[in-house]
Amino acid sequence: MKRLGNLYKNIYQMENIIEAYDEVCRNTQNKRKVANLKEYRSSYISRIYNTLVSRSYQTGPYNIFTIYEPKERRIVSQGMFDKIVNHLVSRYILYPALLPCLLDVNVASRKYLGTRKGLELCNQFHNICKMISYFFINPNHI
Repeated sequence: MKRLGNLYKNIYQMENIIEAYDEVCRNTQNKRKVANLKEYRSSYISRIYNTLVSRSYQTGPYNIFTIYEPKERRIVSQGMFDKIVNHLVSRYILYPALLPCLLDVNVASRKYLGTRKGLELCNQFHNICKMISYFFINPNHI
């Protein structure tokens, strides 16, 4: 396997940070946190940039809360700062390093692949297995 180098510099490019920031804002359910994040947008982005450039990133505390519908559950989530850094790491380090190593039939968490592609592959494998079992059960048809 070929070694990929210089992936870290992709994380702290300003346009990549802004893209990850916008995605986290879009996908966050807690509107109060999003409003706070948008209010101090430039300071968040510059803080993330400075932290990543100096390589001094430390994971922040987790948000822990309990919900009671339909049953009691303890929810643990990352802070907004950590979510943005998480998006950067996954998009610009993990995906380029791992995607070439995955099999074509792996459709989980891959861009442009999903449930539909997984069902198509499942149906193809099912048809192949039916055909193979038919020839093993009826060897005279070969």
